[in-house]
Amino acid sequence: KSFCNKYGFTLTCTGTGYAGGAGSACGGKYTFCTCSSGYEWKDGSCQKKEVLDGAQGDLYYCKGTVVAVKAPEMDFYVAMRDLGIMFGSDARNSCQDYDFCNNIKGSLPSSKQLSVMYNHKSSLNNLFAENGGIKFREDEEYWSSTCISGGDCYYMSMSSGSLSHYYGHPGIYRHNVRPVLMP
Repeated sequence: KSFCNKYGFTLTCTGTGYAGGAGSACGGKYTFCTCSSGYEWKDGSCQKKEVLDGAQGDLYYCKGTVVAVKAPEMDFYVAMRDLGIMFGSDARNSCQDYDFCNNIKGSLPSSKQLSVMYNHKSSLNNLFAENGGIKFREDEEYWSSTCISGGDCYYMSMSSGSLSHYYGHPGIYRHNVRPVLMP
């Protein structure tokens, strides 16, 4: 025990906020601890981070609650839940009215953003699960804001990643809606 103490192995690195010990252990103790997401090393222990509204890494906060997430390679955030299944004409308005935090409004993702979301679906779903969000609905399609003539907008299947649009009468189809936020 004195050998471990002499060389700085004094930390147990367990409990709320701890991800574990860093480096080698001596007698079950460490010289450094790593903190879980949302915690930071402060005054010799892992303590809950003081969170302001806005982006902190891959998480976007409002009043200390995660309201959107992004994969590390993304330049936009995705809302923690779907807004439901709706007609394309309603989807854009619902996203523009969606308040991420303190009147910061979202938007309907473009077809390019939907492709990025699909490519990072696994990472996003993990972040949703870790932070109280709702995973993407695998068996559903999601509206995009990218449209061609006549209001015919693209939508994407979250099970296959295929991007499609309707020919004629696009206003009679309904798909899922999930807002995005550009920081």
